[in-house]
Amino acid sequence: MNRFPDIPTAYVQVILPIKYRGEITYVVPSEMVSSVGEGSRVHVELAGRSYSAVVEKIFVCNNKKDVEKFDSLRELLEKDISLKEILQVEPAKPVLPQTIKFWRQVADYYMCSVGEVYKAAYPSLVIRQEQVKPRKNANAFFASIAPTETGGVSAFPLPELSEHQLRAYDEILQAGSQTGAQAGSPKPVLLHGVTGSGKTEIYINLAARQLSEGKSVLFMVPEIALTKQLQNRLKKVFGERLLVYHSKQTPAEKNRIHKILSGQYKEEYILGQREAQEAAAVQDVNDAVVVLGTRSSLFLPFRNLGLVVVDEEHDSSYKQTDPAPRYQARDAAIMLANIYGASTVLGSATPSFESEYNCRVGRFAKVGLYEKYYGAQEPEIEIIDTIYARKTGQMKGNFSQKLINSMRKVLQNGEQVLVFKNRRSYSPVVECTECGTIPKCPCCNVNLSYHKYNNTLRCHYCDYQVRFAGICTHCGLDTLKYKGAGTEKIEEELSALFPEYKVARFDADIAESKKREEAAIKAFAQKETDILVGTQMISKGFDFEHLGLVVVLDADSILAIQDFRADEKALQMFNQLMGRTGRRNRQGRFIIQTNQKDHPVIRQLRNGQTPSLMEASLMEERRVFSFAPYVRMVKVVLKHSDKEKLESLCQRFSAAVASLPCKEVTGPFSPAIDKVRGEWLKCYYIKFLRDSKLSANKRMLLDATMALKAPNSIILDVDPTV
Repeated sequence: MNRFPDIPTAYVQVILPIKYRGEITYVVPSEMVSSVGEGSRVHVELAGRSYSAVVEKIFVCNNKKDVEKFDSLRELLEKDISLKEILQVEPAKPVLPQTIKFWRQVADYYMCSVGEVYKAAYPSLVIRQEQVKPRKNANAFFASIAPTETGGVSAFPLPELSEHQLRAYDEILQAGSQTGAQAGSPKPVLLHGVTGSGKTEIYINLAARQLSEGKSVLFMVPEIALTKQLQNRLKKVFGERLLVYHSKQTPAEKNRIHKILSGQYKEEYILGQREAQEAAAVQDVNDAVVVLGTRSSLFLPFRNLGLVVVDEEHDSSYKQTDPAPRYQARDAAIMLANIYGASTVLGSATPSFESEYNCRVGRFAKVGLYEKYYGAQEPEIEIIDTIYARKTGQMKGNFSQKLINSMRKVLQNGEQVLVFKNRRSYSPVVECTECGTIPKCPCCNVNLSYHKYNNTLRCHYCDYQVRFAGICTHCGLDTLKYKGAGTEKIEEELSALFPEYKVARFDADIAESKKREEAAIKAFAQKETDILVGTQMISKGFDFEHLGLVVVLDADSILAIQDFRADEKALQMFNQLMGRTGRRNRQGRFIIQTNQKDHPVIRQLRNGQTPSLMEASLMEERRVFSFAPYVRMVKVVLKHSDKEKLESLCQRFSAAVASLPCKEVTGPFSPAIDKVRGEWLKCYYIKFLRDSKLSANKRMLLDATMALKAPNSIILDVDPTV
């Protein structure tokens, strides 16, 4: 290769879907120069492997003088490194500059490489399925969507807003007209609406307003399970303009959504017109859509984004924990909206402390909606002391007689019951009654859970499983017995207690099958099921018209989590569960069984203390002890298969961060589960002040970590949830 060419030569700096943080440059063959630009997806080779890369920068050099203009390119060429050529240009729409800017912001804030963000944005499944043909082509899509460019908002059958909803709607529009922290971007709005207040109707009206202006809407939910019920409601309003995106979608449907959002469908539609005059007439066709998706939908190729809605913004499912980027989708959504100058609405009945803090300091605007849509009363709350119930012989398995009587009364009135148990499986532990051996996962330091439906012992961390034979591997006797209860066992007990009623289960095991997941929710919503047992998945945004009672079994499992957010999460969980009952002008009931009737959260619920007062006391504790949201936290996880080498790495890391300008360094400490997938774990909490030096301080932490040269043994988790 001629290092300082005398003929036109192009070089590209690309983003590869790998962890590497440096810049990677390739030569563009002369025959490809005209078809390569910023955002182009190209095929390249690195270290003997082929990758689909995105062009971030392009350098066109006619002579040596042109090379001098580009510092990074000049330095590279002066090292006399032989650069490889790109292999081909992929036939795909270029990635937009706004998208690459978003990747960069996510990578910088969450301390990972931009390649890792790219990998999350364009998983291999999508990249390799470009030739998958969706059932609906461009013409079919434009034939099916309702024209909004002539009818405006009135083109949609919008739900009518109540007086209180209309006031909140107007306040959101007014607050959104204010400038946020980033110049030119609307200030994010926190819609604090109690459960059953009709937040969704407000979202729909806001979305219709954006669609009529030719702008798309991203409507985010924390769990796939929520999408079906919400999808049906949104479909009635937006028809084929509603696109649903999550990990369980088929490759063909994912490809179709990418084509619609990237504008490829619009181009195909225009080019497909036979006459130039007809083509010109559709140049301004409105292809704006509403995308209903989970956190991964943030990385879709939006062009004209006008609104981002984050429903149940407090939910921990918005946090990506593994692999990188370990982003908080709520916060990343605000980054995305700022890039496009779009509005952001965060909705919740139990807002996160971070969002409440941002409202206090003026970064967010807050709009309250504290009246239920149907005027329903707050549920009646009852606390059952299981210690007393056991002492007095009033327990039948995992249910007190008092709870059984309450459930029977509700069922006889023709209403339904929702039972919450914060653990799936039949039994979380099996134990040998002779020698006390408890089977553990060979790769993780955790007990194996028994799943009766397929007769296996399973690890919920690495998914290791083995058939259950009941034989103790230590003493060889047939003496392994179940200890404790999960959702499977609770379902079994309820079927025995209430044989005349239909009992069903909704947990991660059911959700493994999309068909079974949707069937379970549909059956309960249509009152084909009387009692539904589930994990925290059932607490999130469902609207069940005939639900009269919500039960929490073993509330102690929620309260005993080793986490500085434990009380906040418990408070949010209880309030979300309470919100599932007492709708449609009826007062529901909420019953908690617990061994800790004097726990502060339980006591405050029992005494009728409002959530806002409880939140205030918990927030003050966070301030006093310097926890988020009053500081910025980075959780650092060190891992190694060798315990001694892990201890050595901890010593080196402690020395590396000792001189950093941190407010506080806590660690190393062992997490609750200190061995996962064959590797031992140690953790640190690094706390930084929330000031203008935060970005620089995080870069110093990243540099100190990189200097240890153990990239596969150190995980940086910014704004951790645990």
